[in-house]
Amino acid sequence: MQWKDLLKKIKQVKQTDKKTFEFDTFLFDYVDDLINERNVTNYNENDLATLETKLKSFKETYKLVDDWLILNPKEIQEEVIEPLVFEDNYYTDEELVYGMFPKRQIRTISDQTIKMLNAYDKKRLVEINNLDVTYGSGKKAFRAVKDFNLNVYDGEVLGLVGESGSGKSTIGKALVGLVDYSFGQIKIDNKLLPKQKSSFMKFGKQLKDYKTVSKFMIDKVQMIFQNPTNSLNPHKNIEDVLKEGLNNLKDVLPLYLLQYDEFVFNKIYNQFIKRSNLENQVINFDLLINDIKENDYHNEQYYDAFLAYLTNNQADQTLVDQLYLFKMNRANVINNIFRDQINHKLIMSILKQVGMDESILKRFPLEFSGGQQQRIGIARSIVLRPKLLVADEPISALDVSIQAQVVNIFNDLKEKFNLTIVFIAHDLRMVEYISDRIAVMNKGTLLEIGPTSEIINNPVHPYTKSLLDAVPSIDSNKGSLIGRVYDPNMHDYSVDNQPDWIELENKHFVLATPAELEQWLNEKGASNEQEKN
Repeated sequence: MQWKDLLKKIKQVKQTDKKTFEFDTFLFDYVDDLINERNVTNYNENDLATLETKLKSFKETYKLVDDWLILNPKEIQEEVIEPLVFEDNYYTDEELVYGMFPKRQIRTISDQTIKMLNAYDKKRLVEINNLDVTYGSGKKAFRAVKDFNLNVYDGEVLGLVGESGSGKSTIGKALVGLVDYSFGQIKIDNKLLPKQKSSFMKFGKQLKDYKTVSKFMIDKVQMIFQNPTNSLNPHKNIEDVLKEGLNNLKDVLPLYLLQYDEFVFNKIYNQFIKRSNLENQVINFDLLINDIKENDYHNEQYYDAFLAYLTNNQADQTLVDQLYLFKMNRANVINNIFRDQINHKLIMSILKQVGMDESILKRFPLEFSGGQQQRIGIARSIVLRPKLLVADEPISALDVSIQAQVVNIFNDLKEKFNLTIVFIAHDLRMVEYISDRIAVMNKGTLLEIGPTSEIINNPVHPYTKSLLDAVPSIDSNKGSLIGRVYDPNMHDYSVDNQPDWIELENKHFVLATPAELEQWLNEKGASNEQEKN
C-alpha cells in the first residue's frame, strides 16, 4: 500500500472521533514527514490494521489525560507511532543516529516545567509550549527564542522583562501572528496558532481551521507597539485610524450591544444596591456581566432575567420601569442604527477612556506628542475589546513624566474591561506598578517567574538582580554606579548538569540547578547581613 493511501486511512480513522485541532495537525503531519524522510513507499496491510486499532486506543488515552500530547511527546514517538509506522528491518539504530534517515525532533517537558506551568488553578488564556522562533535559514539562521514555556491566565497582566535583544518582542509578535515560529506550539483561548501564517497549500478541514483561527486573531488579539509615531498611519486622520480594526469586523453591532448592556446593567444595579443596601448580592451581578461578555451576540434574555431579579428582590418600581425602557430602546437600536453610527459611538466611548475627546478626530497623528500618540494607539487596540492585548514596550519611547500617565491608563482599562495583557518592558520598576506576575528572560530563555511582589522583593537569579540594580532608586545604599553585571557564562551547565525549574515559595520559580540555587541563596543571605551592618 502506498504511503499516501496510509495517510488517507489514518485520516478516516481520526474522523471517527472529534479531537482537538493540535492532535489532528500533530499526528497527520508527523506521520507524513516521517514517512517522507525515510523514503518508505509501501506498507503492509496487517500493519495497517494494527495501526488503526492502536490509533483508536490512543485517541481514548488522549481524551482521558489533559494535554497528553504536549506533556509526553516522547512516549508518542517511541511507543505509538514509530513502532507502528516502521518495522525493525527498515533501518538500524546506527543509520538513524548517523543521520542517514534523521528522526524528527520531539522534546519532552520536565515534571518541574509542568509544575511551573500549572502553578495556578485558573483559566489559561495563553499556552506556550516548547516554543522556538528562528530568524533566517541555513547557516545564517538565528534562534531568537529557545524552548520557551509559559502560561498567561485570563484577566491577568503578565510583565515580560529583559534587556534589549532578549527575545521579548519576538514572543509578543509570535503571539499576534506577526512572526512564524519554528517549533513548539502557541494556543490562545484553546485555539492553536499555525506555525506559518499563510493559507497556501491548505485544503478542506485544515483550511477551515486556519480561517477560524485567523478570524479569532483579527477580532480578539491586539498589539500596541513601542514607537507610536511609526505604528500610526500619518496619511489617515485619527477617526480613520481608530476605524481600521472595526472595518475588519464582519459585524460591529455585538460590540456596541456589549457596551450598551454593561452601561445599563451597571447603572440600574448600582442604584438598586444603593437603595436596598444589599451589597452581598454584587457577586450575582458580576456573574451576569461575565455571562454577557462570553456571548458574541447579546439578546433580550438578559434583560428579562434582570427584570425578574429586580422584581423578586422587591426593587423600587422606578428602577424596573427604567430597565424596561432601556430594553425597548435597545430593540429600537438593533433595528435602526447604521454601521457608521455604531463605529462613531464606539470610537467616542474609547477616546473618553484614554482621556481624549471628539476634537481630535479630524487631525493627523503627527500633530500630536508622543504620549498623545500612544493614547491613540491604545484606543485603536482597545476599541475591539480584545481577549488578549500585547503591549510591546509602550512606555519606553515616552518621557518619564508621561510614562506614569500611560501606566495608569492601562490599569484603568484592565479593571474596566477585564483585559489580559502581556506587558513587555525592560524596566522592572515600571512593570511593578501594572503586573500581577513578572517573567524574566534573557537570550531567548525564560529564567525566573513569579508574583510581582516576589520578583521585586526577593529576586534570586543573578540576571533578575542585575536588572533591578540597573534601575536608579532613592532607597539604594550603593555608592557605586557599576551595579551588578550578569555573565551568561557563569553557569557550569553540561549534558548531565542541566537547569530545571525550582519552586521557592508563593509560586515563585527560578531556572537553576540545585547547587546553583543553594549558592545564590547563600550569597543573598550574606548580602542582607552586610546591608544590616
